[in-house]
Amino acid sequence: MKKKYLYITAILLIKMLIPAFPEGHDDLQIKKLTVDRMIYFPVTQDNINYIFMQAIENDTAIIIGDFSGLEKKIIMIIDKNSDNTIDSVFEYYPLTKDLRKKNNSSSKFFNKDIAKLKKDIIEGTIYKGNYTDGMKSIKTLESILNNSDTRSLYADVYGFNIKYYEIDELKKHSALFTYGKASAGYYLQFKTVYYRKDHRTEERPVLNYSVYCRDSNDPIVKETVENLFKIRQPGVNSQKRYK
Repeated sequence: MKKKYLYITAILLIKMLIPAFPEGHDDLQIKKLTVDRMIYFPVTQDNINYIFMQAIENDTAIIIGDFSGLEKKIIMIIDKNSDNTIDSVFEYYPLTKDLRKKNNSSSKFFNKDIAKLKKDIIEGTIYKGNYTDGMKSIKTLESILNNSDTRSLYADVYGFNIKYYEIDELKKHSALFTYGKASAGYYLQFKTVYYRKDHRTEERPVLNYSVYCRDSNDPIVKETVENLFKIRQPGVNSQKRYK
């Protein structure tokens, strides 16, 4: 009886130690962001920074994990109604568990011009030289779309699902891209599965998604998808569905 009690206790302790979200924090990224979910975003051990944009339905939010200074903080920038206007800024300090509502942020990644910030995330320029993971962005997607080899493209009625493979690597993809327009709005998603620090070392990003947008009316998302449609529209080359 005592052994059974110790076994149950051990199982409960293990469950308590398991993170609330799976590796890569995908569940955290694909559900609509709220302020109370900020506390679940990771604090990186090596102080690597991350930036993530989410646009779902009428709202857009940007999460910044800024661990470059003495005060480690997670920032949420909220654009309600997706009108390229900052409605609120929240900063969460994980070491002190302090949550503050502010008008702006002192983070070097913050930009009052939220339309520019959105574009910098989609284009990937914000990840350059800022000690972040090597996230695959729109230039990689455009290079695939402009390639005559369409084997990695999977089209449906509304848009594309696209796998990106490294050169000489056909067994596993390093990134996934999705874009299109459905009846509820535009969708645009960039997911980096892994990247290389050098030819031998593979790294998995802290957050897999740099961009996750669905059913969105955000003008920057709309502009981006419409520009991608100018390169390649669904139904033109492949009718295979992504698996």
